[in-house]
Amino acid sequence: MSGPSLEPAAHALRGRHILIVEDEMILALDLSDIVGAFGCTSVVAGRVGKALPLIEAQVFDAAVLDLNLAGEPVYPVANELGRRGIPFVIATGYGADGVLPAYRNHTILAKPYSRSEVEMALMRALKTA
Repeated sequence: MSGPSLEPAAHALRGRHILIVEDEMILALDLSDIVGAFGCTSVVAGRVGKALPLIEAQVFDAAVLDLNLAGEPVYPVANELGRRGIPFVIATGYGADGVLPAYRNHTILAKPYSRSEVEMALMRALKTA
């Protein structure tokens, strides 16, 4: 249930195209449903090698990146998004201390997260972009 305080944020997210990089398919699908509820479209990639070609082929407004993709760090994707000026959120169960210092200035979304936390994180990332 979304209260009135979420409506302005949801309105600001409507129409955005979001890249979701998450190796756990259930979490990826759930996150896709969450951003879809905000009026966003999304594309999911489960590996760095799948995400990088998507960044080349599509225009994204923002991204949500799982920090650890089956043991592979997501930093190459973060670097390419940063190079293109695309804001991103780093989702992690390790806390900010698990994120390399060079990336801690980006919005960090603690796992497990709620719908409202995803919304706030995306809004923060887009606002600071």
